Amino acid sequence: MNLRVPKRTRSNVIGDSPGPFEGTWPTSSWDPLQLKPIEVNYSEVSKVLNRVHERKELLLCTIRSSQVIPIYPFLTQMQSVGLDCAHVLTCDSNTYVITFSTFSAERAMASFEAGLSRLSSARALVGVSYPFVETDLSHWWTGVIQSTEASHLNMYRDESFSYPTAELTPLSDEERTRFLGRFITALDDRGYEGASSVVDQMFCHIAEVGLRLEDVAELSSQILLTAVGLKAGAGRDRLLHMPLSTRQWLQYAAKTCPKWWDWRDHVKHSLLIVLGREEAVTSAHSLQIGQVINVIESNFDSDLDVTSLAARVFLSPSYLSKRFKSETGMTIREFIVQTRLNKAKDMLLHDFHLKAYEVGAHVGYPDPTYFNKLFKRQVGLTPKAFRDRAVRQSLGSQETE
Repeated sequence: MNLRVPKRTRSNVIGDSPGPFEGTWPTSSWDPLQLKPIEVNYSEVSKVLNRVHERKELLLCTIRSSQVIPIYPFLTQMQSVGLDCAHVLTCDSNTYVITFSTFSAERAMASFEAGLSRLSSARALVGVSYPFVETDLSHWWTGVIQSTEASHLNMYRDESFSYPTAELTPLSDEERTRFLGRFITALDDRGYEGASSVVDQMFCHIAEVGLRLEDVAELSSQILLTAVGLKAGAGRDRLLHMPLSTRQWLQYAAKTCPKWWDWRDHVKHSLLIVLGREEAVTSAHSLQIGQVINVIESNFDSDLDVTSLAARVFLSPSYLSKRFKSETGMTIREFIVQTRLNKAKDMLLHDFHLKAYEVGAHVGYPDPTYFNKLFKRQVGLTPKAFRDRAVRQSLGSQETE
């Protein structure tokens, strides 16, 4: 992979420049995958930028992961290769917009991909802006837009991260009509096989042109709704679990961080379920992995190990470990930890009668010290700090309203 960094420039801008900062820029609408409001403290950002050494370059990095990001170990490794963290915009525990400063972006970025190996167990969409030297908010905001759009572009690339080398393309009404027309005809003439072929062709085109993610979500929704209207006379209860709206597809993308071929396969699998043929693509091994996932999610607070899980699905522990990693991108232990911490975060935000150490015991970590250490390593905050921050944000939102 060519890791050469584009030269710093004032004209490498995706979209229009925001112009002079007047305190009215959007706080949550620049990224369609960010489904909750984000507060941006522009005063804090301005102060940080003004402290950056005048001989340093700046660049923005947007990271969205399918798992909780161990942000502090990642930033420590970045610092070791010459990328100093100047500011972190925390969107949620899976998404960060990081401002890096460096004396040489080109030399530092040569080691950037190795630093991303900390996220290798997760699916991640990573975008990096062009380097710049200006320390005003206007250029910083342009970097935010660039790195975010580059992270979307990363969905269409094999590389572990992308630069904003191309502008994402909107879907025209003519293209939408053409795709849906071909899909309807193929579904009527040849059933699922014909419709699946059209979906394959559609996503090849989507990847080639780099379609905006909100348009991919809308088109995916329309494909399934069309199939519902044509073929779903029986078994309508199946539709309750299908992503049939644009927002649901954006939630899917935000949660799983798929590459374009993963998104295509999810559309095809959802189509099979709509048509009542989900068994056609579910292999015996996939069913077994699904059973293991169900056991973990239902018994996350119990002592779980590979040997006992393998016995439940009649596989050897080594083969189960290999299949689980292949199908989920995680080891079994990583999945157990993620499941427990996701449940812990939910309890911290909703079960206020429980103290932080009691939450740890409820999710399988009776040792408060170990629970605190593990939670902070994965989330970046202690359980108590995580809860306190959520409370402050909630109170601030209520005051705004």
